[in-house]
Amino acid sequence: MIEPQTQTRDFWVSAFTLSDLDVEQIYNHFLEVGRPQTTSELTKTVMAYRVAEERNELRRRLAGRIVYQPNKRFNVGDELVFPALQFAYGTVTGIRPGHNPQYEQFNVITVDLSGKTREFAADLQTDHLLNQDNGMRTDPVVEVDVQQLYDRFGPAVEEKIAESLRLHPEFISLAGHWLVKSLMVSVSIGHLHLAEAVLEVNEGGPLPTDDIMKHLDLDSSADTSVQRFSLNDALLHDGRFDEVAPAGKVAWFLRRMEPESVQQPPERLRYTPIPYDRALLGPQLLALERELDDEWSNLESSGTAQPVVLCIIYPHLVTGTLPLSARTRPLFPLGKSPRLQIDFVDEHTGHRIPAWVVKEHRYIYGFKEWFETNNIPIGGFLTLKPAAEPGVVLLGYDRRRAQREWVRMATVADGHVKFDLQRRTISCGYDDLLIVGSDTITALDLLRRRIEMNQWSLATILAEIFPDLAKLIPQNAVHAKTLYSAVNMLRRVTPGPLFAELVRHPAFHPVGDHYWQFDSTRL
Repeated sequence: MIEPQTQTRDFWVSAFTLSDLDVEQIYNHFLEVGRPQTTSELTKTVMAYRVAEERNELRRRLAGRIVYQPNKRFNVGDELVFPALQFAYGTVTGIRPGHNPQYEQFNVITVDLSGKTREFAADLQTDHLLNQDNGMRTDPVVEVDVQQLYDRFGPAVEEKIAESLRLHPEFISLAGHWLVKSLMVSVSIGHLHLAEAVLEVNEGGPLPTDDIMKHLDLDSSADTSVQRFSLNDALLHDGRFDEVAPAGKVAWFLRRMEPESVQQPPERLRYTPIPYDRALLGPQLLALERELDDEWSNLESSGTAQPVVLCIIYPHLVTGTLPLSARTRPLFPLGKSPRLQIDFVDEHTGHRIPAWVVKEHRYIYGFKEWFETNNIPIGGFLTLKPAAEPGVVLLGYDRRRAQREWVRMATVADGHVKFDLQRRTISCGYDDLLIVGSDTITALDLLRRRIEMNQWSLATILAEIFPDLAKLIPQNAVHAKTLYSAVNMLRRVTPGPLFAELVRHPAFHPVGDHYWQFDSTRL
């Protein structure tokens, strides 16, 4: 079946580009509807325009012309149109007898097609594809269902339209919606000052745009959606305001009233990449890296929100944060906003915990009180689950009857970190290889700053902590997970460079099952 070009995949997926006429149609569409439009709505507008444009062109080509079929008889001067040649048209300039032993008597017509001469069969009474009415669409003006066309090719076209419209300054895009500047209402500096005051009275936010807008007395003659769009655009371009809602929603917060640890990452979480040769990590160490799921390991995410069990390490426990890692990231509907406020719900008590997702620095802030209330240890097993309510995450931990356990504890003496075993009451399930506690947080911070100032290498830090950790077990060996947990008390580091240093440096010797021994003479 021969289809109009606008019914083909090649037209929309391969060949389509947004033309100036398309842009004009989009602009006129905005003037007609007078309100913001989604990219999908604009795509359907362009598709409908292109289909109508082609239909009108085909009608023009068919007007006064004969649709060519081989079984028809033609005369010199007849004007023909050829559906099989993308509806090219031409004039019959000559007729002669045809000869082919396979066919009965027929004629050959000569047709001038835009200056090029071609010959076609005529009076051919045989079973030819072009002689069958159901073998081609001779009615190119048939109505087209634009929704069906969009369902087939819409996503590919949307991407091209959005990319092109971004090059036109008269079109403004916000959260998947578009509007032209000429339709936007004026939002003055006075309106923005008032918006700031509204948020300040409401403890900084978050507030939906409509809750702010009702206090601003914007141009009431404009559609409410235009007022909302215009205010969102103005707030977005003013550094005093932060858009903090999950993807698909809009809510604003006063930037200066956000927690300090949201505006700037806490010192203990600040991460500086360490170059290393990833080829040094064998399959077992790579598997261990994935198990630890450090947020800075740049592991591939599944992209699907599902329950996650994670172990908390020292930098997160003391700052009251959770990692935004490969496994936890799909739980959060991240949009373009750098910061996102989202509610967590304690799975046991139902208590709501407002927390902040800080995308750039890969952490979620707001759990210090919850950690302390529930006595969560380093290495403790936490659970995150998507809640039935969109944009909400359930938070829990491995609750157990409180017991006195032997735990590695870090202290600082004479400017060095020391480790020993102490009894602690623990009511949370934990990874015995990761648990390393401390009652001297301030002293550890001072040592961490000295290490940073003196630019200790990773090997130097390992040499600092290894001997005391090794003496805690008879084999004088330390597991790679324990080293990862302990090193992160002194410097934020991911498993990759740490494991590579263990493999590379001759002072460290593997003894099996991810345990390592240390020879200080080979430093």
